[in-house]
Amino acid sequence: MIVVAIICTLIAGFVGSFLEPVSFAIALPIAVMGGFILKAIQDKKN
Repeated sequence: MIVVAIICTLIAGFVGSFLEPVSFAIALPIAVMGGFILKAIQDKKN
């Protein structure tokens, strides 16, 4: 799961580098990694 999260974050960073507003380029990898962190927290609770 950690390897998938790292790969998806790197892909999001690569894709985000082509987006025009800089805020999207910064926010996209953070949002992807945040999603994986939230999923890990929910899985840990259950």
